[in-house]
Amino acid sequence: METMNLFEELCKISLTPILLMTKDGDIRFANESFLRLFDLSFDMIQDQNFFTFSTVFRVHRNEVQALSEGEEHFLLLKKRDVHHKPIHMQLQKLQLSPNQEDEYIAVQIRDFSVTNEKKEEIIQKMKQYKQFVKQSQDAFIVVQDERIQYLNPSGYRLLGVAKKSECMDKSFFDFIHPDDIEKTKKRMDRILSGQKVHAQSEVRIMTRNGQILSIDSSAVKIQFKEGKAIQYIMRDVTNRRKYDEMVSTSEKLTVVSKLAAGVAHEIRNPMTAIKGFIQLLQASKEYNEEYNTIMLEELNRVESIIHEFLTLAKPKQVKDYEMKNLQTIMRHVVLLLNTHASYNNSQILSGFEADDLMIYCDENALKQVFINLIQNALESMERGTVTIRVEKKDDEAVVQIRDEGQGIPKESLAKLGEPFFSTKSSGTGLGLMISYRIIEQHNGKMTFASEVGKGTTVTIYLPLQREIALT
Repeated sequence: METMNLFEELCKISLTPILLMTKDGDIRFANESFLRLFDLSFDMIQDQNFFTFSTVFRVHRNEVQALSEGEEHFLLLKKRDVHHKPIHMQLQKLQLSPNQEDEYIAVQIRDFSVTNEKKEEIIQKMKQYKQFVKQSQDAFIVVQDERIQYLNPSGYRLLGVAKKSECMDKSFFDFIHPDDIEKTKKRMDRILSGQKVHAQSEVRIMTRNGQILSIDSSAVKIQFKEGKAIQYIMRDVTNRRKYDEMVSTSEKLTVVSKLAAGVAHEIRNPMTAIKGFIQLLQASKEYNEEYNTIMLEELNRVESIIHEFLTLAKPKQVKDYEMKNLQTIMRHVVLLLNTHASYNNSQILSGFEADDLMIYCDENALKQVFINLIQNALESMERGTVTIRVEKKDDEAVVQIRDEGQGIPKESLAKLGEPFFSTKSSGTGLGLMISYRIIEQHNGKMTFASEVGKGTTVTIYLPLQREIALT
């Protein structure tokens, strides 16, 4: 019994949960760690049998039969404690005295049960991942030392072979387009050396059946058979690339057609004016200096409009700006459009600041803006009045053009000036887009205010007597 007492004393100070029982299951001792684990007191288990106390320990006599027969030194049983958490019980046969009848079984709760659970979880996840890779529509290819070491069914189908063995241990570069081999090697070297690369890359591959495919691929460095390797995930985007090219071509054709319509629209305005003055000259059969001057200026404006469209996408580097009288520019524009207004059963009323408003500008460009805005105002009405005011406000000249047309809905108002957006069914929006750009080049600002059914007001702010910094 002295050995038994010594064993009990050692178990008391142990952090490992330990219970001691006879080979028949009669409980002799349990340390504090064991009792806490199962929410027990020693009084509760004293004189109890380990196997009949199965509601707590859940161990049956036949599970430890090998120990009682002397065939095993210890057993490892996986059970659950009272909190239904998995635990591992290690049962070991002990002989604490020379007397063969004094045989005991020590039950220890091993703390590696959680680790085993984690292992099982990892194994399960690995199985799920393997199943996912096998069934994936994307190609998974593992390359080590530039040779293919693994590929899933989608992988060998992508490479144009009937079975996996036709690709295994073959050079990865046998399937890469010759023009893309160098960049693929550089990318591979960067990945293996741990350098940063773009998440995705496009490369062309040559399949065994002679096709050239465009591939989107992502690649990561992995550990494979105790060595460094690269796992590629590849997707065939050949059809998508063809579709993108078709869409791009279609969009370009649409832009060209709209741009051509915009050029025709902008040039038609001065040409209409020129044609009208020629008809007046033919009717009167007399030379009119004023008409002749206006027609020459309009022809110059046609040339300027063509130049604007050709250079629309590029910022101006050099342009001749001069000091001009804003009222004179507006009077010229009003004279030019009065005839057009009368054809539409409309009229133009104007009121100008008494003092000269001198601005540093490109006269032809501003005329283009004012003519475009006034014509838009006239076209918005079946009949009515376009009112034009020019006045000074602080250090700015303010031009206001107000019509009595149908107005512009609020949702459309915010889109004015966007390329190819127009409130007119046959409009392209290019005229207004260019107008916005011209005003911006003059360090000015243009705003729109509108109310459906009542009309629209355009307000333009231009700096007075200030040189424009061109870029």
